[in-house]
Amino acid sequence: MTTDPTAWSRRRFLGATVTASGLAIAGLAGCSLGPASSSDPSVDTGESKAWGGEVDEQGLAKPDVTFTDMNGEPFPFVEKTKGKLALLFFGYTNCPDVCPVTLSSLARALDQIGSGPGSDPMVLFVGVDVARDTPEQLQTYLGRINPTFLGLTGDESDVIAEANRQVFNPPIVIEEPDADGEYAVGHSKKVLAYSPTDDLAHRYYDGDRVRPQTWVNDLPRLAEGEYQ
Repeated sequence: MTTDPTAWSRRRFLGATVTASGLAIAGLAGCSLGPASSSDPSVDTGESKAWGGEVDEQGLAKPDVTFTDMNGEPFPFVEKTKGKLALLFFGYTNCPDVCPVTLSSLARALDQIGSGPGSDPMVLFVGVDVARDTPEQLQTYLGRINPTFLGLTGDESDVIAEANRQVFNPPIVIEEPDADGEYAVGHSKKVLAYSPTDDLAHRYYDGDRVRPQTWVNDLPRLAEGEYQ
């Protein structure tokens, strides 16, 4: 399978953070179907308060699409997130490792922050596996992790794939089912942090590699419009 090289040309390294499995497709791979192998992000290694993730001084614009939220309501992304700290992540609810690790790390960090700046970001999870990531499934899945997290869905090509393209992620890949009907889904691991001051993503994170303490350090500063 080949991928149009112009589909995600701006600073290709922005889309280089992807989920991992045995079969890579144009730099993109699906979450594994086996047991999770990610290291435990809950372990505080005593890291300093240096920024986590990567910085993009130019800033990445928000995807100008209208999703449907997990409550069945239209969610025009630009309008609904204007002036707020918004964390955008593309994944799927049957992901065995990357997605739950990323979301659980954020949830643990918010428990530690408690209140004040950085305590109430909009955490927005786009379910890319539309056949299984129904609004009801998104509600159940995210409700087990943090009930404030919001699941988003929409038309597979006109909304989800278009939003994914606009943030320069590599294309989403739905692999063929195996003999048991199971299949992997390729998606970026990148978590985009949109600033409340200019509504651009100046910093992004390698999802499942981010420990809660990094979020504890960064979210209050991101909430104040800082990014470096």
